[in-house]
Amino acid sequence: MNFLLKKQVIYISFLFQFAPLVAVEQRLRLESADILENKLIENESVKFISKNVVFRKGSLILYCDEGRHYENKGLAILYQNVNAVQNDQRLTCDTIKFFSKENKLLSIGNAKAWDNDYDLTADSLIVFTEKDSGVAIGNVKLLQKGQIINADRIEYQRDKTYDGISYTAIGNVTIRDSSRIAYCGSARYARQEEITILEIDPKIKDDDRILSGDKIKLTYYQEELKNLYIPKNAKAITPVTGFKKSPTDSINYLNEMYFEDHLEGSELLSSFINGSIKSILISGMAKTTYHVFEDSIYRAKNNASGDTIIMQFNDNELTQLNIIGGSTGEYLPDSISNDINSPITYSANNILYRFIKKESDFHGQAKIKHEKTKLEAGFINVKWQNSLLNALPNPIEDTISIPLLPVIEEYGKDPMVGNAMTYNIKSKKGKITKGKTKADDGYYTGQQIRNQSGKVFYIKNSTYTTCDLDTAHFHFESTKMKIIQNNLVVARPIILHIGQIPILGIPLGIFPHKGGQRHSGWIMPSYGDNKNRGQYIQGLGFYWAPSDYWDSKLTVGFGDKQGATFKLSTLYHLRYKFRGSVNFFNRQYLSGTNDIAQLDEQKNVSTTIKWKHKQELRNHQSLNANATYSTSGDYNKRYGLSERSRNIFQRKFRSISKEIKNKQTYKTGQNLKISIQIPSEGCINSGFLKANK
Repeated sequence: MNFLLKKQVIYISFLFQFAPLVAVEQRLRLESADILENKLIENESVKFISKNVVFRKGSLILYCDEGRHYENKGLAILYQNVNAVQNDQRLTCDTIKFFSKENKLLSIGNAKAWDNDYDLTADSLIVFTEKDSGVAIGNVKLLQKGQIINADRIEYQRDKTYDGISYTAIGNVTIRDSSRIAYCGSARYARQEEITILEIDPKIKDDDRILSGDKIKLTYYQEELKNLYIPKNAKAITPVTGFKKSPTDSINYLNEMYFEDHLEGSELLSSFINGSIKSILISGMAKTTYHVFEDSIYRAKNNASGDTIIMQFNDNELTQLNIIGGSTGEYLPDSISNDINSPITYSANNILYRFIKKESDFHGQAKIKHEKTKLEAGFINVKWQNSLLNALPNPIEDTISIPLLPVIEEYGKDPMVGNAMTYNIKSKKGKITKGKTKADDGYYTGQQIRNQSGKVFYIKNSTYTTCDLDTAHFHFESTKMKIIQNNLVVARPIILHIGQIPILGIPLGIFPHKGGQRHSGWIMPSYGDNKNRGQYIQGLGFYWAPSDYWDSKLTVGFGDKQGATFKLSTLYHLRYKFRGSVNFFNRQYLSGTNDIAQLDEQKNVSTTIKWKHKQELRNHQSLNANATYSTSGDYNKRYGLSERSRNIFQRKFRSISKEIKNKQTYKTGQNLKISIQIPSEGCINSGFLKANK
C-alpha cells in the first residue's frame, strides 16, 4: 500500500469514527437528570425525567424539574421551574414544548423572554431558536429602549447587528415612552431604520395633544424621536382649560371649563428636539380652531384656514402659528370677558400669529372686517391685547412684493386711502399718514388724518380738489382741517392752487359734508381745459337752503380765454301744488382777443334770465310757463334756436297773437299762447304761456 492510499484510508476511518458525534450535535440531548424512567406509550419509547433536568442543543440549554422526552419525534416537554438559555437570551414560563427538528420552542403560561436590550412577556411565546425570531400571543408586553409596547400579538425578529428587535404588533396596540403614548390596531418597527409605522385608527397622545390620521410614521435617531408624519386625514386635538366670567356677576367666575383646540388637513409633519415637540406642519386644506386666554380667562375663539399651517413650540408651548396660501379666518370674542363684542373676519395671502407678543401679521392682500368697518392693505399688524391695527402697503423688510395702499371703509361712508394707517377696534379711532378720501364730489388728502371719533376727523396739511387725477389740475390747501361726517368741513387757512401755483387765499372756509343730503354751505369748484375756454375753473360758490320749499345756488367761474361767469339759480317746490326755477346767468367775455389781460378794454357782457313754472289747477288742469330773456343779441345764435327755427317761431307767434286779440272767451281744454315783444337791445328766445286740460 503506497503512502497516498494509506492516507485516504486513515481519513475515511476518522470520518466514520466521529460521524456519530456530529449527528449528536444536531439532536436534542439530555445531559442530566436525577431520575430517568423509560416507558412505552403507543409503541413509542418515552423518557420520564425529573429533578435537575438539563437538555442541550447547540447553544440552546433547557432547564426544568420535570419533563418528557419523545426522542423519535424530536419533542421535549418541560414542566416546573422551566427556563431556557441561548447565548445572552433567557426565557421562563410554566411549560415549554421544544420541537427539535423545527428548532421551535413553544412556551405556555406566563412566558417571559429577555436579553440585555429587550424584555418580552406574554401568555404564550413561540421562539424559532435558529432564526432569533418569535411570536408572542396574549397580553403581550415588550420593553425596549425606553418604550413599553402592549398588544394582543407581537411578531419579532432579533437583529444581530443592532441591539434590540424589530417587531410587528397587532391588536389593541399601545406604545408608551416618557412623554407620549400611541394607540393603533397595528404597528411595525424596523430596528435598523429606526422607523415605526402605526396603522388602523392610529392616535398619538403627546402630553395632552392627540394626533391622528389614516397612518402615522415615526422616525427615530439613536432611540430618540425626531419626526412624526401623517400622510392622510391628519388631525390634532389639544384640550385646554380656563375660566369664563359670570354673565350676572362681573367679579366672580364660573367653574373651570374644558375647551378643545383643533388642527386638521391632508397631511402632517412634526419635528422633535430632545424628545419635545418643536414644530407641526399641516398642509392641504389646512384649518385650525384655537381658544384665546388671558391670565386663564377665556377671551375668544379663533377659526383660521389656508393651504399650509406651520406651528412652532417652545417647551411644548405653542409660540407661533403661520398660515400660508389663501389664509382666511374669523375671530369670535366672548361677549362677557372681551371688550370686543362682535366677530372679526379676515383674510390674507399669509398670516403669522405670535402668541407670546399677542399679535398677528397679515401679509399680501390683507383684509380685516369688524362690524361696519373694513380695512384692506398689503400688510396689516394686529396687536390683540390693545385691539390696535397697523396697516402698510407692504412690510418694511419686503421690497419685492407689489405694494397695496391701505384702504379703510365704513359702511355708508366714503373710503379713506393712505400710505400708513393705525386703527383701534375698540375705540374706532385711527390715524392715516398721507391719506386720501372722497367726500361728496371731491377728494381730501392730508399728511396725517386722525379719527377723533366715529364722525370727526382732523386733517393736517390737507388738500381738497374735485379733480380725480393723481396730479390734480387744481386744489385747495389748508394746514388744519376738521371734517364732521354728514355735517360740514372747517378749514383754515385756505389757498387755491392752479397746478402748483398759489392763486387765492382766504383765512377760513366752511363747506358742507352731508353725503348727498340737502344742506347749506360752500360749493367746491372743478377745473378743466378746452380749446375755446382755455384753462378754466368753474362751480365755486355757495348753496343756501333756508327751508324745505326753496333753495338758491350762487357760483362763479373763470377761463383764461373767455373771462368770468356768474350764475344764480333758485328752485322752489310745493308738493302737489307747484314747482319751478329762476336762473340768472352773467358772462363777461373777451371780444376780438384771447389776451385775458385786455378783459377790461375789450369785453362783452351778456345776461340771461330763465324762468320755468308748473302749477296744478282744479279739475286735473295744469299751467306751464317757460321763458328766457337775454341781453345779448347773439344769444340764440350761440345757445338757442337756429335762424330758420327762429323765423318759423316768430311767424307762428304773430298768427297766434292775432287770434288771441280777436277772441274774448275760452272753453275748457283750449290752449292759450302769448308772445312777448322785447326792444331791439334784447330778444325773446321762446316765451309763451300754455294752459291745457
